[in-house]
Amino acid sequence: MEENNVQEEKVQENAVQENVVQEETVPAVNTGKKGNKWLIYGLIGLVVIAVIVLLCYFLIFKGGDKKEDKKETKNKEYKSEYTLQGNELQDFDIYFLKKEIKDKNIVYSPLSIKYALLMLNEGTDGDSHGQIEAVLGDYKAKKYENNTNMSFANVLFIKDDFKNQVLKTYVDTLKDRYGAEIGYDSFSTAANLNKWVSDKTFGLIKDLFTDDNVNDKDFILINALAIDMEWVKIIHPIMGYSQEFLHENYFNGISGLVNTGYVRLTFNGKNNTKAVSFTAVANRYDIIKDLGEENIKKKIAEEYEKFLKEDVCGYTQSVEEIQTQFLKDLKTNYGIVNSSTDFRFLDTEDEKVFAKDLKTYGETTLEYIAIMPKNVSLDEYVKNTNSKKLSTLLEGIKSIKLDSFKDGVITEVYGTIPLFNYDYELDLEEDLKSMGIVDVFDKNKADLSKISSSKEYIGDAAHKANIEFSNEGIKAAAATQMGGLGNAACDFDYLFEVPVEKIDLTFDKPFMYIIRDKNTKEVWFVGAVYEGADYKEPNSQGILE
Repeated sequence: MEENNVQEEKVQENAVQENVVQEETVPAVNTGKKGNKWLIYGLIGLVVIAVIVLLCYFLIFKGGDKKEDKKETKNKEYKSEYTLQGNELQDFDIYFLKKEIKDKNIVYSPLSIKYALLMLNEGTDGDSHGQIEAVLGDYKAKKYENNTNMSFANVLFIKDDFKNQVLKTYVDTLKDRYGAEIGYDSFSTAANLNKWVSDKTFGLIKDLFTDDNVNDKDFILINALAIDMEWVKIIHPIMGYSQEFLHENYFNGISGLVNTGYVRLTFNGKNNTKAVSFTAVANRYDIIKDLGEENIKKKIAEEYEKFLKEDVCGYTQSVEEIQTQFLKDLKTNYGIVNSSTDFRFLDTEDEKVFAKDLKTYGETTLEYIAIMPKNVSLDEYVKNTNSKKLSTLLEGIKSIKLDSFKDGVITEVYGTIPLFNYDYELDLEEDLKSMGIVDVFDKNKADLSKISSSKEYIGDAAHKANIEFSNEGIKAAAATQMGGLGNAACDFDYLFEVPVEKIDLTFDKPFMYIIRDKNTKEVWFVGAVYEGADYKEPNSQGILE
């Protein structure tokens, strides 16, 4: 009898082993290392990185009968006011901004959080699954191809002595659906985990974990996301930019970086903020139609006669020749549109909006969109907005083209925006609980039975991100002419007065921003800026810092 019992136990043990992870070695991790030099000529100066970490604690305490729990929750309907309805801008994406905004810089990646929740949800059941599923809704994960400017990676680290407790079906799902790596570690130190995170974020996030963070864990889920991308064109031109129209009293321009260095901006009350400028001009004023050819010719004749009386240049051109040339030049002015860089904009009664594209990498084109409220604080603006309001606002963004501007005037857009560099860590666990994802964090209610037959729960959740927004790039010597067309010593000219409307896009107060896929509208990063980078004078060699 005793011998039969032993054999029966061995058969049961072998049956269990067929359902657990059989891998014994850590798969090779592609470090994705880049060169030591990150700033290259032409660099946009935008580096954004985000890491989301879900830390899963093992719990010896055994809960109630899980089969009974599932029976009770099988037909339960789960709802959330933050349910994702597709991959475009949703209330979920700005929820964390609304929850944590508090007069200081913030940045996080909704995309990274979604991926971590997707991977975790694959291992849940019962109420734990229903609560996460109610938030994920119709969201569909897209696989992104890594390159030298973009890193997107998932991993499941399993403690060496716990690997036989993780179901093979869960491991296979993470591999197949999310391209996740599977790693094994003693968790005696955080060294291997920190190395993986550093490798996957271009070395920008280091020492994310401490030894104490990992010593008592059985497995850890990580999604790491990083980008290092260039603008299509830098924001502030290196050499000077100017726009002027022949014989019309109008001039617009900004000095190049090599002439004057970065702009010193008073931002949020601080008068020492490092910034860059941009501008655009569109001429929809048809001066010939407005004044009439005969009136223009008459005025030119009068002014030319005054000029000839000075008799300093020996002009021999007839009045008719001067008039003909003036009319020809004035006709070329109408319809001109030009800008110092490529950008889009919107100026409403309540907001200023600045948008700019990054270069396309692989099949991904990201756009940066900054929104500054005019009449209320950023805190109030964020708390009173939602994805529907923001989407409607963003649909109205204008490109720098003639039909974006008012007819009958010359329109000038001029703006200055602060540069910034900072990091931020979300209180992710509390944020998710407030969203309705509660049970996975409760040791008595969590159901992670599709990860392991052992009683598990999520003991901690963390999200850390870093962003650098700058205009670093080519430095060169240049001389720039600043000024409008006017009377020179031996040149005849007359400047007609023209109607000009100006749009001020200077971002001098706190603002929020979104970085998203321009084609799919998937939101990669969301943030708020209350403090920009410090302005520094060029050093003794004239090099900008």
